[in-house]
Amino acid sequence: MTTDAQELDLRPGYVAMKWYRSRTIPFTVTAVDSAGTAINLTGASASMQIKNASGTVLMTLSTATSQGIVLTNAASGVMTISPEAVGTSVLPLDNVLSMDLKVTLATGVVYVFFRGHITLIDKITA
Repeated sequence: MTTDAQELDLRPGYVAMKWYRSRTIPFTVTAVDSAGTAINLTGASASMQIKNASGTVLMTLSTATSQGIVLTNAASGVMTISPEAVGTSVLPLDNVLSMDLKVTLATGVVYVFFRGHITLIDKITA
């Protein structure tokens, strides 16, 4: 009798984004559990760090500093991420940058909702 090994991937979802330098529009994230039920973010904090290939932090978006992340409907798990609140002009062009979104609930439970890469592209129209 043989059995197939099963693999369980507990890493957060992967997201690849392309942002225009100085033109990145805000985007909304809704935190949900594995059943698709919204996670109540009342009293939570959220942060997103963007790092270069050597691991140097180039940008931090955070609810704690009121820069770049706002819990727009915390009870329904909705947050708005606005990179321009900090300014994408500090990020290098044509580099693949790493990022993730970490949320710490009021209970102390920590979730990393997604991780991935950002490629920054220069604006075309001034």
